[in-house]
Amino acid sequence: MAEHLRNEMAREGFPVRPSRVGTLTHFLDRGAGPPESWDLPLAAPESLLHILIAEALERLRPPRFERVLESRGLHAELVKLIEQAPDPQEWGGDLGNIFSEVEAQLEARGFALRSRRLQVAAKRLRSGEASVPQLTIFDGFFSLAPAEVVFIEALAERGGVIVTLPDGLGDQTSRRRLIRAGFSETRFTEVLRAPERVVFAAATPEREAEEIARRILGHAALGRQFREMGVVVRSRDPYAPLVETTLARFGIPARSYFLDSLASHPAVAYLAGVVRAMLGGWDHADIGELLRQPVSGVGATEAGDRLDFELRERLPGNGLPVAGLRAAPDVLEEFKRMAAWRSERLVPAGWAARLRTLVKLVAQPAMAEPEDRDQVHVWRSTAAALARFEEIVEETAAFHGSEARLPEATVPETTMLEPFWKQVETALAVESLQVADRRRNVVHIMDVYEARQWELPVVFVCGLLERVFPKYHGENPVLGDAERRRLGLPGSTEAQAEERFLFDLASTRATEQVVLSYAQFDEKGEETLPSFFLEGREAIAVSTRVQPKPRRVVHAQDTGPIQDATLLREIATRRRTLSASAIESFLQCPFRFFARHTLKLNPRPAAPRDRLDVLLQGSIVHQALAEWMRMPLLGAEVLDRVFEEECERRRIPRTYRTEAVRLEMLRHFEMFLDNHEVELGWKTKVEEKFEFALSPELSIRGRIDRLETGPNGQALVIDYKYSGQVKDKVEQNESGSLVQGGLYLLAAERAFGLEPAGMLYCGVKKKVNWVGWQAISGLREIGEPCTPERLRELAEDAARKASETHAAILAGRVEVHPAEPKKCDWCDYRDICRVEAIMGERAPALGSGAGG
Repeated sequence: MAEHLRNEMAREGFPVRPSRVGTLTHFLDRGAGPPESWDLPLAAPESLLHILIAEALERLRPPRFERVLESRGLHAELVKLIEQAPDPQEWGGDLGNIFSEVEAQLEARGFALRSRRLQVAAKRLRSGEASVPQLTIFDGFFSLAPAEVVFIEALAERGGVIVTLPDGLGDQTSRRRLIRAGFSETRFTEVLRAPERVVFAAATPEREAEEIARRILGHAALGRQFREMGVVVRSRDPYAPLVETTLARFGIPARSYFLDSLASHPAVAYLAGVVRAMLGGWDHADIGELLRQPVSGVGATEAGDRLDFELRERLPGNGLPVAGLRAAPDVLEEFKRMAAWRSERLVPAGWAARLRTLVKLVAQPAMAEPEDRDQVHVWRSTAAALARFEEIVEETAAFHGSEARLPEATVPETTMLEPFWKQVETALAVESLQVADRRRNVVHIMDVYEARQWELPVVFVCGLLERVFPKYHGENPVLGDAERRRLGLPGSTEAQAEERFLFDLASTRATEQVVLSYAQFDEKGEETLPSFFLEGREAIAVSTRVQPKPRRVVHAQDTGPIQDATLLREIATRRRTLSASAIESFLQCPFRFFARHTLKLNPRPAAPRDRLDVLLQGSIVHQALAEWMRMPLLGAEVLDRVFEEECERRRIPRTYRTEAVRLEMLRHFEMFLDNHEVELGWKTKVEEKFEFALSPELSIRGRIDRLETGPNGQALVIDYKYSGQVKDKVEQNESGSLVQGGLYLLAAERAFGLEPAGMLYCGVKKKVNWVGWQAISGLREIGEPCTPERLRELAEDAARKASETHAAILAGRVEVHPAEPKKCDWCDYRDICRVEAIMGERAPALGSGAGG
């Protein structure tokens, strides 16, 4: 706010030095002369207050806070209270003990609370020791604390003082006291601004933000500068992030006046995560999450992707994965150096020196010309965050002074890293990061407190819902209304009354037009309650969806066939052999085949809890069936053994779900063992690999789950499916969307020299289900009885489809064209294909089922 006031006064032509406009804290630190003229104790950093309150709670352990001693929310509330305290001795009880101990610790370190500094400053003023300006103006205050009133009274004894306060807001004690001290009161009742008021209601908060963006662009199209418009919200959450991202989507330059905590900056979050990972024994999940971040210099790179895959395959695991980290040698060396920290003891200053070296872990930007403003802002914010990180660890160490000890230390002069790091993390969480943004022509996004000094032609006030704006205030859980009144602090009644004032303030920031808005439904689809402040104002219903104009339009021809001769020759070289599953992958979607089989893109390994998926369950059942066919006397024990081996090999945790899946698979396996519908007494082979030439240019390879050979050279091919739905396999083979049945019949003839007699699918889930085609007299009730000619026709159709598919592959077809859009939901490559845009152009009715 002080910066905005400086800029406004400069625009109005007032000859005021920028240093003469500042906050009350800045005024206390500087005064009207040299800083030493005040001789005040240092202002207590907020981080130190959090640390000292946490220590006081740990030492005193008041029963009322026993269950929440380590809660940062409690610490923040106590910091807010102690800053408002007129005198710690007036509190009494648990809070008085806590605050007295905190103030004693501050005094020992040369710091003081804000109220104490104001009292000392007032004493210096009355003694004539400090110089003062001829005129001091206090503006932007909603109310004045008792210590502030004392300071203003002392300042008024030495020079001119003007204080502006809103009329009729909250407690008027400070106003009455100033009048008794000799201040004259002037009331301004004239309405300076009477903007046009517009109210609209959108379906959702997202739609509300988009409508605001549309209206901003409409004003800009008429010649309005972006800097002449602002968006006001009650508080940062939940609307400010939504407005920021929406304006960015629409290409609207905007500046947010909200400060993020230093701990939330990606660079600092990365460094803090590295320290936590080291203290936790280098959990592989933590390391992978850290190194996936671009700020690490490894994330979003080819080497980083390989490392990510390797780490995910090793989960769960602990310790430095040296072999994997060799892809990032600088990171590996730094992690090795840090590994020794866990067993060391150092004074806080020593730990601060160690922690400062961590900034080397953040990748240095590779600058190139030209770079856009957003990228430069990222670099500047990262540099500022790292510099502040170093300052914070130094300041935290300095809090311990010459004693250089921590309360948790077992040796007086030295300590392990963990207790010191806990204090550093507290400081990082409460410290704000502010990066200078000197852009002039931007839309301003602010809360109502920041907006109180602003005046703009057009202002949007959004989120006008009950419990959002206005907020509802209950009694403070730490200090109730009765105690707050005794101490002269505002209570819930005053806080609730302030909401009406805040609304009036926000809706009068505009000189020409103020736009008030709310969403009719929340994110759950439930109807909302508009703010009672809008009573009597009719809202315009906004129903048309607004979308930003795309920067690049994707046309169907962008995904045409590959035409480069070199690439086509490479595809021809790689695709001399195909499996039935690969052909079916192409028939479902050429892009899916291209990603999986030509580019050989591997999906990211699943997390341990997700590894026992349907595909792995099917693989386990296939292995168990093959083992049982070889050793039938082992019975169901085969499944248990295969299951245990796969769980150990894939590092699947033994959880309740794992056991539940095992029992379910065991039940299905035993059901199959009790099924005797297909028992011909023929010779049986399992897991039979094959490869045969379909044409001079193409060979077909695969593996038959079970091959039954009759006395006259007949062949019955059986394929197991761990699924309860196998009937559709027959229809899909006959329609040409699947080719496995016909190609496996062809394999029996060309690879094994047998006479095809049948192809059966066996569903091994919920119940044993046999479907397919067979020309075997002993299997009249199984599948579809047919003639050898029908089997021959099925094989020839599959061969023809395979040849056509091979020709299409060699022609370079890679377009996104799913035959069944519903299957896109299970495609590993749905996040990289452009099926929504492409299928929308090709067939609008198909576009909504996008996936890839």
